[in-house]
Amino acid sequence: MPNMWVCRQDFEYVVRKQELQKIAFGSSCNRDTSSKKGMTPFMRHYVFEDYPNISPNKYNTLEAFNAMKIKPCLHSISSKGYSGIARFSETTGHLDEHPSPAEYTISTFPSKVKQLKHPFASTAKRKTNLTNKNPGPGSHSPGVKRGIVYDHSFGGRVKMRLGVELKCCQRNTDICDLCQKKPFGDYWHKNNKYFLCRPCMLKERQENKLYTVPQLKEFHKIRYCSEIHRHEGMPAKVWLMHPQAIQKWNRCEAYLAAYLID
Repeated sequence: MPNMWVCRQDFEYVVRKQELQKIAFGSSCNRDTSSKKGMTPFMRHYVFEDYPNISPNKYNTLEAFNAMKIKPCLHSISSKGYSGIARFSETTGHLDEHPSPAEYTISTFPSKVKQLKHPFASTAKRKTNLTNKNPGPGSHSPGVKRGIVYDHSFGGRVKMRLGVELKCCQRNTDICDLCQKKPFGDYWHKNNKYFLCRPCMLKERQENKLYTVPQLKEFHKIRYCSEIHRHEGMPAKVWLMHPQAIQKWNRCEAYLAAYLID
C-alpha cells in the first residue's frame, strides 16, 4: 500500500511579527508604560498601579511622619480671603444654658400651682365617647363554619333543629314564674316546668332575684303555635299561614340562631 503522507522539504515557513495597532483603549496616542502621563481616564482605569511603596508591609510610618514639615491647618483658609460682612464678623461661642434632665431638682419648681376652674382653661362642652358594641376583627373566627344544625336518628330521617322550639298543643297553660302572667310571644322554659316571659327574663338576667346565672343558662326559648295555626280545642289544625312560608321562615330563623344571642 503506497504511503499517503508525503513530506515536502522545499516549503519555507515565514514568521512575520505582528504590527503594533495604533488604537489601544480607544486612543491612538503613544503608550508609555513607565508613567501615566498622557493617559486618558479610560486608560488610567485599566492600567495597574506602579507604586511599590504603598503596600502595608513596605509602608514606613516613622518616615512619613518625619517628612511632615508644615502643621496641618484645623480649618480651611481660602487663598482669595473673605468677602462681605464675614471679614469683620466675630465668632461667638455657643454656651449650653439649658440643664440636662439629670440636673433638674423638685425644689426648683414652684411650690404652689394655680388651680384652674375649668380643665385646660376651656369651658367648651366635651363630647362623650359612645361605646361600640359591635364585635371587633379579632373576635371573629374565620375557621369556624356556622350554619343550620340537623338532628340525626342513626340512619333515620334527618330533622332540622329550630332556632326557637315550637310548642304545639290544644291549649297553652304556661304561666311565668316571676309575674304569674301568661307569656305573650316567645318565652323561655326549663324542662317544660319552669317558665319566664321575655320582660321577666331580661329583668332576671340583671337582678337574679329568682334564678342564678348558671340556672338561667339552662332555659331555652320556646314559642306557642298560635301564630301559624289554631286548634280550637281539637287536635286538628287550621293553618293561618302557608306551609311553604312557614318552612322558609323556620330555615331562616335556624340559620340566624347560630350567630345571634338570645
